[in-house]
Amino acid sequence: MQVSRKPASKKTQTGSARGPGYRRPWLVFGAAALVALLLYLPTLQYGFVWDDRMLILDNPFLDRTNPIELLTKGFWDNPEVERGVDYMSYYRPLTNLSLYVDRKVWGLRPVGYHLTNVIINAAVVFLMSLLLWELFGSVWLAGLGGLLVGIHPAMNCVVAFISNRTYLLALFFLLTGTYALMRGRRDRARVWPTLFAGSLLLSTLALEASLVFGAIATAWLIVNRARYAKVWAWTAATASPMAAYFLLRLGIARVPVRSSDSVMHWAMTEPLRIINAFGQQLQLLLFPFNQKVIYVATEPFTGLSVYTILGLLFLGLPLYAVIRRAGRLGWYGYVWMVLFLLPFAHLVFLGPAGRMLYLAAPGALILLATLYRATNHKRLVTRVAYGAILLYAALFAVQTLRRNPIWRNELSLTQTMVREAPASAVGHASYGLVLSSAGRKAEAMEQLRIATEIDPNFVESRIGLAYALIDRGDLPGAIRELREVVRLRPELPKPRNDLAVALTRIGRPDLAIVEYKEALRLDPNSAMTLNNLGYAYTANGDFRQAIATLKAALRLNPDFAGARHNLAEAYRAAGMPDSAALVEGSK
Repeated sequence: MQVSRKPASKKTQTGSARGPGYRRPWLVFGAAALVALLLYLPTLQYGFVWDDRMLILDNPFLDRTNPIELLTKGFWDNPEVERGVDYMSYYRPLTNLSLYVDRKVWGLRPVGYHLTNVIINAAVVFLMSLLLWELFGSVWLAGLGGLLVGIHPAMNCVVAFISNRTYLLALFFLLTGTYALMRGRRDRARVWPTLFAGSLLLSTLALEASLVFGAIATAWLIVNRARYAKVWAWTAATASPMAAYFLLRLGIARVPVRSSDSVMHWAMTEPLRIINAFGQQLQLLLFPFNQKVIYVATEPFTGLSVYTILGLLFLGLPLYAVIRRAGRLGWYGYVWMVLFLLPFAHLVFLGPAGRMLYLAAPGALILLATLYRATNHKRLVTRVAYGAILLYAALFAVQTLRRNPIWRNELSLTQTMVREAPASAVGHASYGLVLSSAGRKAEAMEQLRIATEIDPNFVESRIGLAYALIDRGDLPGAIRELREVVRLRPELPKPRNDLAVALTRIGRPDLAIVEYKEALRLDPNSAMTLNNLGYAYTANGDFRQAIATLKAALRLNPDFAGARHNLAEAYRAAGMPDSAALVEGSK
């Protein structure tokens, strides 16, 4: 099929725009998308890892819910699992909906979930190419630019890790909205502001960070208002989806908006930590061959370093270049890149590094393409530039193929975390928990001890170590670890419950009762804790309290077989066999 297209102006064309690909742009864009798809096909053999367990494997709610109910729930919502307050500050119903559809189609087979990620990434490549073609008129520049986003090795965690689908969906709709925004400059059809508004809403429903795009688009419309026929329609198309998002989030789902205290603390007391993380991500964007799964806040991130220089230089020098040569479009790309990267630089320390680069990459491409177009380049320079891009793309593909197997399973992932970041307590603790699940108890305990030595205040490693000690039969050692957990996190009811269980098992139900009562003060509606407290009362000889407590557990959960059995035993211990038989007969 031949596609004819009249560019907006001669200025939007480059010298390479008249080659054979100019007549068949869809073939070039489709080929770029196909390369990205083929590159990630091996991930279809991978399993569930990391957050996939909480979101999919251990989440039967995902199978029982419906699309309408998902709009009323937080991202991590699961009635069967206790979540902290931080978990409730995420609202991503579109991502949950995509996982819900996968669950209906594929059940718990990871191949389907990975296939969805791979397809969305290929669609992102196509959309990125389409957007660059709209902006610069060069098919080959557009196709190569889209390909670089889809195969960039620093961003492979977005495609190979199912739970990072939030970024895939967010960028898909961000690019759709940006294409509509740019197309609206030369086409006054009503469809473009409508498409823009819908895309912005869907992007925010996939990932909160997409709210940044609302600010970018607003600034763009203000600066370029003379080029839009109905600025009021575009202003409404920007404001209405953001208002709808907050209405759904705050009014329907009642998911609060919370700021990260740690990030605010870093910004005020350790600004270099944010600047250095920003500089490190910039380095990774340009040279992604020293990528790590996670990073630790070591000296290069907290003091003056080469990352500081890189971050500050980028925040300064491109401004001059944009002002002198790139114009408004260059500013658009620059602001896109900075706002999607700098405020979220702290994520380098909180999860797989490189994921925010996926959202920042379009801005970087627009900025670089604008600067390139602004130069008076000759044909030889153009050919050299395209040759360099092709070489870079080939190196990207090789590195991505090399990095992808890291995400094959939890063992390969955690092994890599420990190898690449040996000073990370999170890495060692994660590796230890995976080893424990695999039955490699001695190795697991070693890794958990290392994690605790690296960070004595890391609660998760101490809890894991306590469970490993319980499996080993070392109850006094487990009690020491759990007491330390309770000291570090006194607001958590579960560690107190676990401590009480261990105390009961060593013959100290009197001490266990104290911990159970405190756990119930923190969580009064826990049938499990009530059951355990009732058992401890029985072991301590207080049968009246045991019976009352176990009845309370059954009122909360009438189908709780363990509480029913313990109630019958409490009646027998109290010399009331008829009551015990009645309880057992009421099953």
